[in-house]
Amino acid sequence: MGSKAAPNNAAAQWDAVVVGSGVAGLAAAAEAAGRGLRVVVLEAGPEPGGASVISRAGCCLVGTPLQEACGIEDTVELALDDWRRAGGESADLRWAAHYLAESAAEVFGWCEELGVTWSQLRLEEGNSRPRWHLPAGGGPAVIGALLARCRSLGVAIRTSSPVTRILCAGGRALGVEARADGGPRRVLADATLICTGGFTSNRAMLLRHTPSLGGMTRFLCGGAPTARGGGHAMLQAAGAAFGPLGYLWMYPVGTPDPADPSGVRGLVVRDVRSEIWVNRGGERFHDEDLRGGLTGMPALLAQPGQTAWGIFDARQAARLTLLNDASYGSPFVTSAEGRARFWRTSGHAWQAASIAGLAAATGLPQAALSASVGSYNDWIGSGLTREPRFGRELAGLEPISEPPFCAVQYFPLVQKNLGGVRTDAAGRVRRAERGEIAGLYAAGEVAGMAGGCINGQGAIEGTMFGPSLYSGRVAGQAAAGAGGIHLDSAKSVMVQWSDQ
Repeated sequence: MGSKAAPNNAAAQWDAVVVGSGVAGLAAAAEAAGRGLRVVVLEAGPEPGGASVISRAGCCLVGTPLQEACGIEDTVELALDDWRRAGGESADLRWAAHYLAESAAEVFGWCEELGVTWSQLRLEEGNSRPRWHLPAGGGPAVIGALLARCRSLGVAIRTSSPVTRILCAGGRALGVEARADGGPRRVLADATLICTGGFTSNRAMLLRHTPSLGGMTRFLCGGAPTARGGGHAMLQAAGAAFGPLGYLWMYPVGTPDPADPSGVRGLVVRDVRSEIWVNRGGERFHDEDLRGGLTGMPALLAQPGQTAWGIFDARQAARLTLLNDASYGSPFVTSAEGRARFWRTSGHAWQAASIAGLAAATGLPQAALSASVGSYNDWIGSGLTREPRFGRELAGLEPISEPPFCAVQYFPLVQKNLGGVRTDAAGRVRRAERGEIAGLYAAGEVAGMAGGCINGQGAIEGTMFGPSLYSGRVAGQAAAGAGGIHLDSAKSVMVQWSDQ
């Protein structure tokens, strides 16, 4: 199914062209093709998946069978209150309310239909109930299932085909122009869907839209290496309206990727729970279990030099996982070779036979570092349920006692763009002046996960991957003439909020 490759600069004709093959793009393609459209997906990279294949893909979902099986009582109203507190007035709460109300059926249930298994349910930062759901295999598993669905429906997927512009005439989108097979190619389509992700790997663009980053001692770029804002530039040239592009989601556990000689790209450090964070004075300053953007980032930024060191022992080092660079392994398991390479080549990671040796290697004050480690170990052995200074839960933690002792220096890391191109309830791209651009749709991170800014200026954990998948499905359905979601139906939920 689909058209043959066009010679030279001749145009290939499709019912729908999807730009980007992350979770939003593939979900959109599957929905459109499932309704009879001839669909082609154009991916700039050599492999499909985008940022989704380096993601664990945790999703904030409400009313799922997994919550019910665990005895978790949750409601859309409770989740929406959490969402509003994190995102503030700039959050698109109508989109959020509809997403939450449909998340159990349209994300959890639909993924199960694709063959995805939901393996974990956890309480994550910003959520008042356990509603962070983890798919077994993470982002790679979801992308694999979507690719299988798309291919079964005859979707053509073209990699190494970067799109350079959206073709427009007479007030509507007509398709795109791409570079492929050694030259420019025009791909004409009745519906054009832009799902290109964010721009977290474009330092200049980040600084342009968030000038406050320039005042930081140092910040790192995360997300996909291909997230450079090409879709934003094309949409701007087409006359699209945008939400607040300065809203970013940042993590406090970024460390420079030694594979990047520029020092701009960062890795996210995961799975070293039995650690402490210390500042330049060698002192703890935060509950280390709260390592997300809502509280972990402000705590890091308040420290001298806006940096910290994670201190842990050999047991945690064996569990350490590095995200944002697939050469180290999967989103869940960093290979033994990847870990060894990281310790060998990073200028911001150290190992030593003693805490005194670690202090000497890092330049941290030995007395203060030893006291911080000693206090942490004493609390674990005391029988307390929480440590007295920051209230961190001690259950399940191990002492820092087995050499080699380890330190990784942390810096702020930009992982997601919370704002993007504005769309209506069907995913149709809004004009900068008024109305929508006919035939043009957007979904996923390029659209602020959904609608332009579903989260607002902050986010509870799990509200990136799920809304991106959901908005992709909405846009794909609308491109096939199935209409959009009915945002007015969210009002019945919204009026029940508490202002407290």
